[in-house]
Amino acid sequence: MSLYNLHVKPKSLHGYEERNNVVPELIKKQVESGKQPNVQQLKNIGSNPELAYWYARNIIKGRFPEGENAIASDPYYAYLYATHIIKGRFKEGEKIIVSDPQYALLYAKDVIKGRFPEGEPAIASDPYYAYWYATYIIKGRFPEGEPTIASDPYYNKLYQKLLNK
Repeated sequence: MSLYNLHVKPKSLHGYEERNNVVPELIKKQVESGKQPNVQQLKNIGSNPELAYWYARNIIKGRFPEGENAIASDPYYAYLYATHIIKGRFKEGEKIIVSDPQYALLYAKDVIKGRFPEGEPAIASDPYYAYWYATYIIKGRFPEGEPTIASDPYYNKLYQKLLNK
């Protein structure tokens, strides 16, 4: 909701003219709808991981080099960028993806389509993701994740069944 819409004379308010250039939610709506941003908005887009991803996906429909540093700072958007835009490995984004067990697992599954050794320490830190990594990526024993998996009775039981197939 925009507070400008509630005012009798919104154009008289400070910041009315610039609102669409600096408010991320307004820029995101514009970019998601496929409208080309102006020069000021483009500066903000290039420094915001979410906006940079949506700009690449909906406006450029391809890589956005000016926004890749921002995208590479967020594991979620780095994963999405690799999956939907690059359709392959995003080396710059891997530096942050390896810090998040969920996106490290998804990156291994959807982008690499195999083991992701750099992401294994993060994956091994969570019993849920460690179990699923062992099941769907390694399809067997995941020694690095075993201590964490063993700490969760539910995933430990599932993991034991996996190993005893």
